[in-house]
Amino acid sequence: MTAASHGTDDYLQLLGTYPPTGSQTLRINMVVSLDGKIDVDGRSKGLSTNLDRQIFHFLRATAQVILVGAGTARAENYQTPKLTDELVELRHHLGITHPLRIVVASREANPVASSTEIPNGTIEYLQIPSTIDNPGLSALLGVDNSQPGGVLCEGGPTLLGDLLTRDLVDEFCLTIRHLIAGASSELLVTREFATPIDFELAGHITSAQATFLRLVKRR
Repeated sequence: MTAASHGTDDYLQLLGTYPPTGSQTLRINMVVSLDGKIDVDGRSKGLSTNLDRQIFHFLRATAQVILVGAGTARAENYQTPKLTDELVELRHHLGITHPLRIVVASREANPVASSTEIPNGTIEYLQIPSTIDNPGLSALLGVDNSQPGGVLCEGGPTLLGDLLTRDLVDEFCLTIRHLIAGASSELLVTREFATPIDFELAGHITSAQATFLRLVKRR
């Protein structure tokens, strides 16, 4: 597989490093610089590479629901995802028949499972209760337990900190871009934790521009 190729066979090769998760699994996918920053000039695009974008779309295709924080949704101009024919074929190959959905984590005191129309479709907004566990989160987000693929969270740091604090994160897919972003960019994690949260390396891909890690939570 090369960074420039995007065929079905290339996506199938990625399954060796990023196997589909179970329906009650929360997987994080984020990109950082060598100094732990998540953006360049306020956008993650400055850290991305061709292979990073390929993996980004692949991970989306293997999930049932994408979860994202409101700030990231605004900054990155989130819209309803459109999968290529190759990724639709991959999704069917995995047995995921439901349309891919995006849910924005809301901080509303009394949210309603409503939606807001945007140019290319619909994004849902939902509050995540502070007492929720992994099965509860999957149920809240409407994940089908009879199919593979769970929840894929794409940030940002506030939502990531909340999920880590609640012990909801099962997998961490982290792209480390081989550059220094500088002091003006935001850190991946800004939350303080009582004890470190331990992950184990489960798979990796390396390129000249970036290193791609799949880490699983040590239980």
